[in-house]
Amino acid sequence: MNIIDGDKIECSRCDDLILLDDANILGKTNNRTYAKPLCNDCLENVGVPRGYELERDVSYLKTD
Repeated sequence: MNIIDGDKIECSRCDDLILLDDANILGKTNNRTYAKPLCNDCLENVGVPRGYELERDVSYLKTD
């Protein structure tokens, strides 16, 4: 997961650049190193599969 310009991230599904304020992070429940950023449109298509958690507030990833 690469932060771009301090406040953007690339959706892992459609490759669109999205603001961290609008990003959703899909991660495995038992593996904290697995994290896939998704835009809202891709999240609607994928949903949250069993064994995964959704994190909506990722503002802590912002860099100045």
